[in-house]
Amino acid sequence: MEGKLAETVYTFSVEGILSKVASLAAQELSLAWGFKAELKRLRQSLLTIQDFLGAISDQPRERVKAVEEWVMKLKGIAHDADDLMDEFDYEVVRHKVELQNHMKKKVLNFFSLSNPLAFRLKMAHKIQKINQSLVDLKGEAAFIGLVSKKIDATPQEYRWERQTHSLIGRDEITVGRGEVVSNIVTTLIHSKYNQENLAVMAIVGMGGLGKTTVAKLVYNEDSIHKFFEKKIWICVSNSFDVNFILLQILESLNPAKVPSKENLNAILTNLQEELKDKRYLLVLDDIWNEDPRKWENLMECLSKLYSAKGSKIVVTTRSGKVASISEKLLPRHDMGKLSVDECWSIMRDRALPNISAHIASEFQTIGREIAKNCGGVPLVANDNTCIRTIVYTTLSIKLVK
Repeated sequence: MEGKLAETVYTFSVEGILSKVASLAAQELSLAWGFKAELKRLRQSLLTIQDFLGAISDQPRERVKAVEEWVMKLKGIAHDADDLMDEFDYEVVRHKVELQNHMKKKVLNFFSLSNPLAFRLKMAHKIQKINQSLVDLKGEAAFIGLVSKKIDATPQEYRWERQTHSLIGRDEITVGRGEVVSNIVTTLIHSKYNQENLAVMAIVGMGGLGKTTVAKLVYNEDSIHKFFEKKIWICVSNSFDVNFILLQILESLNPAKVPSKENLNAILTNLQEELKDKRYLLVLDDIWNEDPRKWENLMECLSKLYSAKGSKIVVTTRSGKVASISEKLLPRHDMGKLSVDECWSIMRDRALPNISAHIASEFQTIGREIAKNCGGVPLVANDNTCIRTIVYTTLSIKLVK
């Protein structure tokens, strides 16, 4: 029974959906732009679940009922994911048709129920919900004794999402984040928690709000550079392998000292040489780990480095649960959405960087209406769809005049 059920779910929910996810993630259309990270995470979650399916036929008789229920939950999630991909496929086709006649229908289409920005926001929430369901299902797998067949996987195999860095580029969206950055810097430098050996702060918010950008701005502040003797930036993402994270920290500080990943003693000994009696700032960007034991393991290792008091860790995450697990002593910072004016500022500067101080009232009105549809998310305001609409609208107004 188990083998047959597993085979059915595998064929339907994993292979078929993986193909659809891969196809959509490869789309260059702006329709898919803005949540490709979520699509990649969905693909990785499905690949992980696929590894568990291989162990179903090996389960003892007393676990059959629990395993069967687990598989049926997976099938329900798979149906949701399959429906999601079908909705995407339909929207891609519809979007291509609209683009062919965009000039004729540009304003009507943008403010209609088929608004691509509204669609993206809606679908992003659906993807996040499915991803969370798969995370929960993975946790249940461990509880009922299901063990992944893929035991030789390395953290590098799972780190296929975008990698972040600490450098601030010209295209970074910093509008509306000055006060947040200032507050975080003040907390990190002038906090009463400087008497602690290691304190942790979480920056929390949904995708697209600019958590990584805020962390970059903090990381590159002159006052931060002067206060901390060492600064380290690590992109964690899906894989929360403690040894690998420690290895990355060491590689950032002194690449010549990097030993084998399996040699924890060598890693910690070399890290201690680099950080002993030094005050450091460690940024762990894009954390998804919800296992408190892994976090405690990392903190225990870092506590053995005998760094100077006032050392800090800044964590960026989309999950409030992750923030609750990781934060220690320092108050968390919840990223808020931007105002309509701030979204309009991003869109205007991106679409018309050389525009004069005076902007036609018709253009202002339409631009602000478009800005309302961004939902306060800077990544959406900076989206190519918004920019194209503004440019087309501006040209249209000029032509009419």
